[in-house]
Amino acid sequence: MDSHLKLHFVTPEMLNAPVITAQYDGYLVVASILTAVFASYISFLLSARIKDSQLKEEALLWTVVSSCFLGGGIWAMHFVGMLAYKLPIPVEYDITLTLVSILPSVFASYIVMSPNLGRFNNLWLRSILMGLGIGSMHYVGMMAMLMPAHMAYEPWLFSFSVLVAVVLSGLALKINELRLTTHIKLSWVNLLAALVMGTAISGMHYIGMMSMYVFAAHHTTYITNENSSELAQVIMFVLLTLSLLLVGSMELRARSLLSAKLKAVLNTVQDGVICFDKLGNIEFANPATASIFGFEQHSLIGKNIALLIPQKYAASTARTEHHNYAEQAGKSQLLQGRNSNGVDFPITVSISPIRKRANPSFVATIKDLTNIQNQEAFTQTIFDTLPIMLVVKEAEQLAFSHVNKAGEQLLGKTRDELIGLSDADLFPAQEAAFFSAADRSVLSSGKGITIDEEPITIDGYTRYLRTRKITIKDNRGKAKFLLAVSEDITELRVAKLELEKLHHRMSMAANAAHIGVWEWNFQTNELIWDDWMFELYGVDRETFNGNYSVWENSIHPDDYDEVIKNLKSAVANQDEFHAEFQIILPSGETRYLNADGRIYGNSMVGINFDISKRVIAENKLLQLAQTDHLTGLANRNALCKFAEHEFDCTERTGTKVACLYFDLDKFKPINDTHGHLVGDFVLVEIAKRLLDTARKTDCVARIGGDEFVIIITYIEKSNQVKKALTRFIDAIELPIVSTQGNFSVSASIGYAIYPDEATNLDELLNKADARMFDHKRTKAINQKATINQ
Repeated sequence: MDSHLKLHFVTPEMLNAPVITAQYDGYLVVASILTAVFASYISFLLSARIKDSQLKEEALLWTVVSSCFLGGGIWAMHFVGMLAYKLPIPVEYDITLTLVSILPSVFASYIVMSPNLGRFNNLWLRSILMGLGIGSMHYVGMMAMLMPAHMAYEPWLFSFSVLVAVVLSGLALKINELRLTTHIKLSWVNLLAALVMGTAISGMHYIGMMSMYVFAAHHTTYITNENSSELAQVIMFVLLTLSLLLVGSMELRARSLLSAKLKAVLNTVQDGVICFDKLGNIEFANPATASIFGFEQHSLIGKNIALLIPQKYAASTARTEHHNYAEQAGKSQLLQGRNSNGVDFPITVSISPIRKRANPSFVATIKDLTNIQNQEAFTQTIFDTLPIMLVVKEAEQLAFSHVNKAGEQLLGKTRDELIGLSDADLFPAQEAAFFSAADRSVLSSGKGITIDEEPITIDGYTRYLRTRKITIKDNRGKAKFLLAVSEDITELRVAKLELEKLHHRMSMAANAAHIGVWEWNFQTNELIWDDWMFELYGVDRETFNGNYSVWENSIHPDDYDEVIKNLKSAVANQDEFHAEFQIILPSGETRYLNADGRIYGNSMVGINFDISKRVIAENKLLQLAQTDHLTGLANRNALCKFAEHEFDCTERTGTKVACLYFDLDKFKPINDTHGHLVGDFVLVEIAKRLLDTARKTDCVARIGGDEFVIIITYIEKSNQVKKALTRFIDAIELPIVSTQGNFSVSASIGYAIYPDEATNLDELLNKADARMFDHKRTKAINQKATINQ
């Protein structure tokens, strides 16, 4: 026998051999085509199961079954078609290859049927795969034929057979796809798809058989025709039986899963579900029903529904006649149920028919409204006891459908009187038109609005409301009601106007008194100033950044530490803030201000006012009290304070203090001869020379007519005093130039050292004064002696 494990195509040499002619059994040909159509029909039915399955494992099972059945149908069609092919030579089959030939068709069917293989969703690709699967199955099956002759294929018909399989498979798949995607449930559409797919399978087979030539060989032997119809009938019978068993088992499995799912759903839903016959006898009750009515679940089976819904509450629903249930099918009714303790409670019942035959059944869904009723009562109580007015209007007519007690009081009518009225029935025309326009705007836009100081006039008296209006929609998003929440702010508005007037008067008073008002948030450092604060600090409003640093940076360095310390202490202790300090204006000038503040929450609010005139006057008085009015030198009071301070320093530093005492000589003749003006001029000039000669740490004072005292600090050596005396005497004895001529004066001097020679200022001055008189006496004696000579 010729090699059968490869395909052979017709060659010119083969045409020289005689061709063995075959015949077909018409009955088996028709049977093979019907087998292909039947297998396709069942497979497409199963594909709908794949589409409708919601479980991944279930979809995979239906896919495998569908692909195996379609692949098996293709294989069965091929085998029956081969039995219809009659050759006058003995033909045998390679069993292994015959069984293997089913795999290509099964594999291609799985790829085409599977919904999870996204890469193969393209219709042309699926058509090609299906066509190649059919062709592969056919030609692999043909390779299993064993005969004493040469078998070869005409190339063009061979290719055409595969093309027919591809095109017709694509058409069948497209029809089935449209059926699934458009949810067409007509059986003829599925039959049409099966006919096209069956044509693709059988068409490919018989065109492929037309392309096959059988050439006689030297070893060819001839036999009479064998009858294969019985084997074909067996194959078809087996295929039909397996189909029925497979479809039946899968249908039972689907119904079992559906029943399990339905039972799981019924056992978990919160609503009661009851199935009963036309007489009202209960056939099924889920656990929620038992829980709602307080019965054991099994005890309800066989009982009449009137046990749960008494006749007086279900006059048109729970009667025993069949037509009454049918009339109420699909309608939800508000009724009263009765629990196992005999207590009635509100429920809703909806009844639908299950079967519409001679013995119909019904299913009722029951919802317990006890909690909802309690919630409604609770909500109603809150609604009515709120101190603000709540009004609900119907969306279409804008008529009042509910008003709480606060609304009754404000509108001056009872709830029964207000229900059904519109704004036009309660308010003047202009106000009613305004309210209606606002309501329509809210309903059309679906967005809530707030209206401040909305005036309403009731019995000639106008009140002001702050109203929030929002839309209440149903579960389809359609506006059903308008809710208005209104707060009476009439008293608040009056108080606000009074406060504005008071604020205006206070602002006028503050401006008149040059008082600036400020607010500082010590958490954000935000600073708020009124107009007069900008005047006080010389800051331009346009450049003001509203930060605390503007004020902080304006404080004079001499006062900065003390002011900031007081401010931080006030914040930390939640205390009042008081300070008087000097500021530096942007122009460089200085100004004295008083600041007072008090804490409110996270802010400090206070006032500033200018105290420059007062401070300057006080400083001037202080200066006059501490200085000599003629020379500007320190007077005796200032000298005492300075000395006391320096005496304390000596104890810490270990240094000494010297007191120099000067009494002018030759001054009295000048004053007597030229008058007091010239005398004063001389004193001022001497004072200036002493100030210029003294150190900044020393104190120069005038304590009498022509007597001057200088306190020198930080004395460490005795020669420092002598050097200082020399400098001051030299400065005093310089000629004094005036309009009255040049004058010369000198001075008698004395000194004392603290703490070596005194324990206080009085002792120190007395010691220095005594030495000054000794010096003056010595000078007088020496001068008299000089004259006598």
